[in-house]
Amino acid sequence: MTDQLDPVAILAALGVEQPVKVTPISGGWDTALWRVDTPVRTSALRVFRSEQARTCHKEALVMRALRELSPHLPVPAVYAEGVSQDRPALLLEWCRGRPILDELRQHPTRIWQLGTAMGRVHAQIHAVIVPDEIAQALPDQSHDGLRSILHLDFHPLNVMTDGHAVTGVLDWANVALGDRRADLARTVTLLRLAPMPPGTSVLLQRALRGLLELAWRRGYGQQHRSTDPFTDMAPFYSWAGAWMERDLRPKLGRPGVWLTEDDLARIQRWTAAQTSRLHR
Repeated sequence: MTDQLDPVAILAALGVEQPVKVTPISGGWDTALWRVDTPVRTSALRVFRSEQARTCHKEALVMRALRELSPHLPVPAVYAEGVSQDRPALLLEWCRGRPILDELRQHPTRIWQLGTAMGRVHAQIHAVIVPDEIAQALPDQSHDGLRSILHLDFHPLNVMTDGHAVTGVLDWANVALGDRRADLARTVTLLRLAPMPPGTSVLLQRALRGLLELAWRRGYGQQHRSTDPFTDMAPFYSWAGAWMERDLRPKLGRPGVWLTEDDLARIQRWTAAQTSRLHR
């Protein structure tokens, strides 16, 4: 995706005239990413597909709102928003560190520390009180009057760390309102079923499929001591599994996408098992 774009021209359209260095960043399956170094600061250029203008604006709106409503949350600042070469684009604050998954590949002993940190931040996002002007701009999947901000892509490639704490939560393209259990179910499916990047050891995969989820659950629960947030999850697991398979299938075979038919088959089996529980 980055090969057909001119990031310097896009940056100029966003008001950055003379970047010192522009470096492509791998890892995004749906957007193009660059690190942008200028004499003033380091930032991230995130470029969407041409049909994603509404998604881009929604992401910017929510990130700005969260920084105002909950300044303690590690949400990147939005420096600029615009369209260039028919592509919506955001210039974002550069989050120090690296994705939690990359950190754990180098330092697997930090899995419990970083997993619990992930869970606490996730719970803090769900606790934000959503003003009406923001709620009106988001898809609403609320049930029984429950309405939290749902990230819906909260996993260790979208959560940044400096090795000790969470330094950023990235990729708000799926953000919506609804029952927080939908967001929890989405993260469970991602932790258990998402294909791992090439080079991830079998031992680390097993740890990520198990221990990281336990740590994330523990951290989340530490913010919600009065109630168990993981109750009556079967319908949400069924929904999340079906969405995951539907979302990933079109990406099969794309360059740079580590996804196989076996991965999709595993997701389908898991979803079918969750769905069958609804009819017992």
